[in-house]
Amino acid sequence: MSNLRGGFSLIELMLALATTLALSAMVFHVFHHNERTVRDQTLIMEMQQAARVVASQIADEIRMAGQGVPVFSSQFDNTIAESVAVILPASTNSRIDFRAGLSAAETAVTGVPPLDLSLNVPITLPVSDGSAFSTALGTTSPTGRFIYLWGATSNSSWAWIRAELNAINSTTLTITPRQSSNMTSTIRFTRRPTVTLEEAVSIYLSGNSIRRATATDVTNPASPQWSAANELGKNFTALNVTYYDSNGTIVDPSSLANRVSITRVDLQLTVQTSAALSTGRQPAYSLALRTIPRNLKLRSPN
Repeated sequence: MSNLRGGFSLIELMLALATTLALSAMVFHVFHHNERTVRDQTLIMEMQQAARVVASQIADEIRMAGQGVPVFSSQFDNTIAESVAVILPASTNSRIDFRAGLSAAETAVTGVPPLDLSLNVPITLPVSDGSAFSTALGTTSPTGRFIYLWGATSNSSWAWIRAELNAINSTTLTITPRQSSNMTSTIRFTRRPTVTLEEAVSIYLSGNSIRRATATDVTNPASPQWSAANELGKNFTALNVTYYDSNGTIVDPSSLANRVSITRVDLQLTVQTSAALSTGRQPAYSLALRTIPRNLKLRSPN
């Protein structure tokens, strides 16, 4: 009678183990390759999406440049004035600072015209809604804040005044005019003028971040009192701003004459992936776009 033994021999077990290990290695390699491919594609998609989102936000901001600034009135001036220049002096090829009505704080002077306003002479104006200004500024006793008044004057012309805002009431604004059209000492508005709040925006590259700051104190246009900046996007390596006049000629924003001639702003942003790809490379993506601020076009002589 023979003895029958069940089970596998050592050689069979080793062959089975080797086959299992080989198959496991193949599956792991395929899985790891797919995982790296998905990760690389995700990084690239996130990079491109970040560029599009930031570019879109900046373009929307720049298109609103000059909102609330009496650009139309300033066309009647004999000389250009820093007080109503939309693009501010600190603007460069990697930074753009501009006036814009962020809070849309606007009202109209009430009462029966004409209205005479003299430089450096305080006056309390009756307005239809002063609360819009106190809400935007968070105070009824502002310091270093300015407003614009503009409207029709005699001789079928228009004029503007930039005035320091001293006190705010729901129905009145107390102001001190500081600058006016052609620095005329007294402006007579023959119709009730519009009143808007002076505000500014700054967009720039800092380190690897695109940042945005705002200001409601533009006492010194060359150096507004900027708020703490918000980060619009990170992993950016370049922000290029190019300025054009109405003839399509590139202009340098370093001079007032050039800045008031700007009617178009082109942007180019370059962003990198947030981490290196599986190949060790960290690719970049550039996006260019053109913006035509609706208010700057009013400056065009054509």
